[in-house]
Amino acid sequence: MNSLKIEATTFTPEINFDIDNNTLSFLKVSKPANAVEFYKPVFEFIDLFEKEKIKSKIVNELIINIRFDYFNTATAKIMYELLAKFKRIKKQGVGIVVNWFYHPEDEDLLEEGEIMAEAIELKFNYIPISDEDEIKE
Repeated sequence: MNSLKIEATTFTPEINFDIDNNTLSFLKVSKPANAVEFYKPVFEFIDLFEKEKIKSKIVNELIINIRFDYFNTATAKIMYELLAKFKRIKKQGVGIVVNWFYHPEDEDLLEEGEIMAEAIELKFNYIPISDEDEIKE
């Protein structure tokens, strides 16, 4: 099984599911014209990952890094669906770590993470990032 890598565009995020490190990252902007279609390969990959790695007890922790600068309502809906999958995986005995990165001046982005965490009943780590952090990437 190979890792999943989707390059960022003006309207879509960089997505990297590094199976060697059991880390899934979402970076930059997510406002695709068709969010369901854009994220379909991610859902399919997670299903395959669950079938091959989770059910066979190869993975005991999965780290999800969410570092959006902006995401639209359609993406928010998709993220709820993805997080619901991770909640199901957690019930199979896998530790789920969700890191929610936000700029300290972007209270809306922080609040959206808090709302998602509460709604989906997963613990999020809220990590403030500075402009210097953004330049390093």
